[in-house]
Amino acid sequence: MASNSNSNVIVVMVPFPEYGHQIPLLRLSQLISSYNIPVHYMSVGARNQELKQRQQQQEEEFPYIQFHDLSITSKENDEENYMPYLESLLQIREPLSAICHSNNDKRVVVIHDAIMQFVVETVYTISHVEAYFFHAVSAFTTYSMLQQIKENNEVNNCNDDDALFTSLQGYIPSIESCFKPGMGELTKMLRDCKFKCGEILNTCREIEGPYLDELCKQSATPFWGLGPFNPVNIVQNSDKTHRCIEWLDKQQVNSVIFVSFGTANSFSIEQIHEIAIGLERSEQKFIWVLRGKDKKGEDVADITGKIELPNGFEERVENRGIIAREWVPQLEILAHPSTGGYFFHSGWNSFLESATMGVPMATWPLNSDNPYNDVLITKVLKVGLVVRDWVNKDELIKCDQIETGVRTLMDSAEGEEMRKRAIELSKAINKSVGDGGSQKKQMDSFIAHITR
Repeated sequence: MASNSNSNVIVVMVPFPEYGHQIPLLRLSQLISSYNIPVHYMSVGARNQELKQRQQQQEEEFPYIQFHDLSITSKENDEENYMPYLESLLQIREPLSAICHSNNDKRVVVIHDAIMQFVVETVYTISHVEAYFFHAVSAFTTYSMLQQIKENNEVNNCNDDDALFTSLQGYIPSIESCFKPGMGELTKMLRDCKFKCGEILNTCREIEGPYLDELCKQSATPFWGLGPFNPVNIVQNSDKTHRCIEWLDKQQVNSVIFVSFGTANSFSIEQIHEIAIGLERSEQKFIWVLRGKDKKGEDVADITGKIELPNGFEERVENRGIIAREWVPQLEILAHPSTGGYFFHSGWNSFLESATMGVPMATWPLNSDNPYNDVLITKVLKVGLVVRDWVNKDELIKCDQIETGVRTLMDSAEGEEMRKRAIELSKAINKSVGDGGSQKKQMDSFIAHITR
């Protein structure tokens, strides 16, 4: 930690107000504030409260972070028509501008989610403001999408510079199949924006070195891989031990598979029943997080609607499984020595937590960047296997396929090889955040840049 406060610079964080986008920027705020740099974290008030509640932290635990709980009239982020929700976020412009203008004696470093470019663009031209884009996706996803846009604009698609991309071309999904309409155009616009002073990714060279190198080559502004933002050393809180941790304490090393598909996803009842039967037949121990899809502004404790499982399922598995309908401490579960696998949606934040803890993965990509991450996990890093591939995204996945995937990951020579690779990756990541490590050097470089 720096010995003196950097009083000539402040950082303003503007996340997209969804949990998966907010958590990495909160963690980045903590890293930056450890250099004694004041950080202003701006988001919808209810989302900020939810974020702190899930992190089980109070505002006084962030001494250099000032939370701005904005009261805006927020529309629901409707799956079919998301424009009213995005338009409601324009209300963030006024308080953001006020912070920038009230600190005109300092350099104001605005780090914003790339999706929020349309909100933040009004402060780009303020003389003492510098804007940095944060991409909530992997370097692999960013690079692949840019290559796809490039190919769509060129007659001759193949050249030696695209070797990283073309070697995986048969596996990488199309932008249109993964994202809402307009994502390709947004990616191109962000690439060409002349007001950005740099771009930030939640990744590191140990995970995505070749793709970071390619992005740096292609960009006119600096590209920093400052991740992983999540803690690498987890200390169990003995005063607040969650029931899942207490149960894991009684299990053998690498004997439990953790099953969780993120806070923004849901399944049909029919698919949930197939997952249940597959887990039961696998004969593996498990923790299954079974919650309804989050709604904005809803108290975390209220998202506990009972999801019905096959008749008698819970009684049959009660000695080898936990069904958690409440919030669970995911990072602590992944860090626990009894956790030997992670069955999940290939979300980037969750992947980073699993990779950091050396846990191999079974993947089920559900939307947006998930299918790209799936390729990185299973084809590039080879620390996981596919249970449901993106090509079959609209099909009901039967219990026997789920059973096979879980068994293979947890109890086979193939799964053990993935575990070994995951552990080696974890060791490299942990080394990168220490003194002299690549991530530490990148963070020091970024801090030196914004405080120059």
